[in-house]
Amino acid sequence: LFVLLVAFVLSVLLAFLVLLVLFGTKIGGLRALTETERLVLFEDLSTSPDPDWASGLRDDTQVGLGAIWLASPADAPMTRRIALPPQTQRSIVTMELIAIDAWALERLELSVDGTPVLRQSFSAQPALIAAQRTEILAHDGIVLQSRLDSPQELGFATGPGLEETRLSVEMAITTNAPELRLSIVPLPAPDAAADVRPPMWAIDNLMVIAADR
Repeated sequence: LFVLLVAFVLSVLLAFLVLLVLFGTKIGGLRALTETERLVLFEDLSTSPDPDWASGLRDDTQVGLGAIWLASPADAPMTRRIALPPQTQRSIVTMELIAIDAWALERLELSVDGTPVLRQSFSAQPALIAAQRTEILAHDGIVLQSRLDSPQELGFATGPGLEETRLSVEMAITTNAPELRLSIVPLPAPDAAADVRPPMWAIDNLMVIAADR
């Protein structure tokens, strides 16, 4: 039993060290860059210029949400190309996806370089919160972790089941390509009709870090 316990503790420590190497350390919620890393971009939208997403618009009308990049129209995929510095061997990408108001297990699918890596269903309705699902899709060269926050009333429509839900995503991507291609596509709930218009959603706090080793 003692041997099993030691093996378990060592496996947990090893997993922690792997994540530390991939995603780095954070001080006061901010990521500390190493000497091999370079900040490519950080967009909190409160001070940065409009980003280069192929669709959407800046919205700062809701005090609780602050400035966000709102999907507009809500059924349009958001796509983007991000140039990486020469000699890049690894990139770290973090972002927040925000489901706004009336979601009933509709999903957002995140892709990197044309390959889906994450699907997340959302709902703030009490009867559906437990049915939310995070699907992390295996892909060589990409390590992904996410955190789904509890629904909070942050703006737009108000009332039971209309709160906002925020998903924090962090990816470590092994790549020596000159650019990174991101895509976020809204999908219907698994049992819904394909032509149902998706609810509101947004992106916030996109950050990209490049490392040369």
